[in-house]
Amino acid sequence: MLIETTMTAAGVGLGPASALTRTRTAWFRLGGILGKLVLTGLLLVYLVGWVQDFQRVRHLEAEPTPPSKVITKYEAWERIYPRPNH
Repeated sequence: MLIETTMTAAGVGLGPASALTRTRTAWFRLGGILGKLVLTGLLLVYLVGWVQDFQRVRHLEAEPTPPSKVITKYEAWERIYPRPNH
């Protein structure tokens, strides 16, 4: 199977950049800045969640239970992650 591609000539010069080139460069710069902002925001959200999980685990306390009492996984989940009271 033949794959045909067309090659277009690219003009390279020492003169000032054309308006199209400047527009593309501006878009690439804007995209790079927005990408970095999004990644920084995601990293901050991840770190805040990590700190909250660490604090939640630090405040966990063992509750003595009678040896004959068995709790379900749902009860255990509710003890670890209590629902906020509205």
